Amino acid sequence: MTSTLDRPALPRPRPGVRRDVPEHSPLAPGLVAAGWAAGAGLVTLGVPVLLVWATDSRSGSGAAAATRSVGQLWLLAHGTSLTVPGGPLGLTPLGLVLLPLALLHRAGRHAARSAGVTSLAQALRLVVAVAFPYAVLAGVLSAASRTAQVRPAPVQAVLGALLVAAVGAASGVLREAGLLRVLRRLPARVRRQLVGTLGATASLLAAGAVLAGVSFVLHAGRATSLATASDPGLVGGLALLALGLVCVPNAAVWGASWLAGPGFAVGAGTTAGPFGTTLGVVPALPLLAALPSDPVPTWLGVVALAVPLAAGAVGGVLLARRLACGPGPAALEGLLVGLGSGVSFAVLAWQSGGPLGAGRLTDVGPSPWRVGLAVAVEVGAAAAAAAAVVRRR
Repeated sequence: MTSTLDRPALPRPRPGVRRDVPEHSPLAPGLVAAGWAAGAGLVTLGVPVLLVWATDSRSGSGAAAATRSVGQLWLLAHGTSLTVPGGPLGLTPLGLVLLPLALLHRAGRHAARSAGVTSLAQALRLVVAVAFPYAVLAGVLSAASRTAQVRPAPVQAVLGALLVAAVGAASGVLREAGLLRVLRRLPARVRRQLVGTLGATASLLAAGAVLAGVSFVLHAGRATSLATASDPGLVGGLALLALGLVCVPNAAVWGASWLAGPGFAVGAGTTAGPFGTTLGVVPALPLLAALPSDPVPTWLGVVALAVPLAAGAVGGVLLARRLACGPGPAALEGLLVGLGSGVSFAVLAWQSGGPLGAGRLTDVGPSPWRVGLAVAVEVGAAAAAAAAVVRRR
């Protein structure tokens, strides 16, 4: 019998050296997360759509067409343009985008737990494992939901789903793995610029939402007339209400664009701004009842321009509280806050608009470059002045 003293001794790990732990493959958790997020989104959108179809006696479409419309709505929530008999439909209700983002956030958190994510490299691999299958599913769905009347854009479907999945899954994975603290490792200048830009952008967006809400309340009678004109019934009325709610973020961006000066268009050759409004025939949507019907007084337009200046001041103060320099450098950093806010609003304006049909309705929403330039100048000037004043004390 061999004595235990004769057995070769196992090498002991040196202090401070960790043994390699096998990593879990992110493929399976990523596939499950992508499938669950896509399926949950289709079910969430499908229930109200199929309910409206089943209760609408005037609908002449069958169950297959109603089911395809669910897929088309899901694609629209990911920024996919649809070609319909009346022309291209490319205006995405921004509130609708929150649904896939929320589902992907939750799916990303669950996938991070399953894969045991502990590092940024693992998180990146898992996000890729979620985003690419999700984009493939969007491509398949764009082909499956295609009809002779409605044709989704397949490239936009894949790219839009890829972007939404990457953002939603990344937020969930990083939060579940406790990796959001990496933001603290960013350079101090980047962090304070982010704080100032977010403060100015959020302030101007909030003001735009208030403006849109007040205008809608003032034109509530017109909105009611538009809502009841087609006799939608209880379920149809709820559908119109849901459509208005998911378009509230679009209205906030449009309101902020109005306050900034360039305004927005509701058709080619039209404009709605603080210094002039030219509107033609607009779609009979209750939310569009908030559009101004009378010329805006000049004094009110001047007051409106004070709002982006106030938003810039908010961003400048938030920035200056994180500075330890004189007024001159503080003013220069305030100008960068304006640049960041301008870029943010250019993207928001681009995403909040789009065609609503052929002809004159191909131009609906704010002009990205005009809104971005106006916000950059107004917010930048106010942020620079506010930051300089705070640092002079």
